[in-house]
Amino acid sequence: MDVTEKGGFRKGKAINVFTVDMEDWYQGVELPFERWEDHSSRLEIGLYRLLDLLEKYGVHATFFVLGWVARRFPKLVKHVANRGHELGSHGFSHEKVYNLLPHDFRQEIRTTRNLLQDLSGRPVVTHRSPFFSITSKNLWALKILREEGFSIDCSMSPIKTWRYGISTCPDEVFHVTDSGITEFPISIFSVLNKKWAIGGAYFRILPYRFTRKAFMRRQAEGKCTMFYVHPWEYDPEHPDAPMEWKARLTHYARLRKTYPYTERLLQEFQFGTVSAVVDDYAANNTIKNITTDLLKD
Repeated sequence: MDVTEKGGFRKGKAINVFTVDMEDWYQGVELPFERWEDHSSRLEIGLYRLLDLLEKYGVHATFFVLGWVARRFPKLVKHVANRGHELGSHGFSHEKVYNLLPHDFRQEIRTTRNLLQDLSGRPVVTHRSPFFSITSKNLWALKILREEGFSIDCSMSPIKTWRYGISTCPDEVFHVTDSGITEFPISIFSVLNKKWAIGGAYFRILPYRFTRKAFMRRQAEGKCTMFYVHPWEYDPEHPDAPMEWKARLTHYARLRKTYPYTERLLQEFQFGTVSAVVDDYAANNTIKNITTDLLKD
């Protein structure tokens, strides 16, 4: 197998990226920040299942770690880093960026980056906002990310939903020249005349063959695919919580499919870290340059 040491990149092939939003179950259902301490943690359950699965197939992933998790569970974060995975920022309080003021956003990402760098002893250059919440209304966040030492962001989606999305966002890695940030958005595919993201709830709700076909089509087109998931998706027994029906559907539906679907994915496709793939794109001068005025709805 022709694989480089960094990130598992197979030369001459479109590489895929495996990313994990490292948060506990009650952060994924939007329970108020001040109530987090009232709930028992189950982070280790799904996290270790996923880590062992990644190790079984020799995959190094990028873990976007919530700052609150890094402060509360430093040994877990160190363990992820010690297994060779890349650490990235996921903010601190899991608040959507469009609900934060710029100085609050800056403080969140600065605190989280410092925590992760102290725990891992490595630079942290990647970021993903909770709920992919950098939209056309808060592109100011990109410049703050660059000022705070990040070079890669993974917070945008080309799919417009009730929570997030930018309809003009490219479905590929691109560089935002006036912000100095390289953006790696959610990867998408089309089926039944509708666009779907590759990962998360879409991954387990739809039959596996849809995801497989999307990967193969993108690879044939020479496109890298960004896959994302959460540790609580590997813990189908985690508690139920009241929420509106749309959130309930995306959070709880078909959780028992996540593990077997992921194993099939790891058997069939090759994955690396965000930084490794972006570095390869940059080395081959295949990153598209755009300005923020093109990111409009």
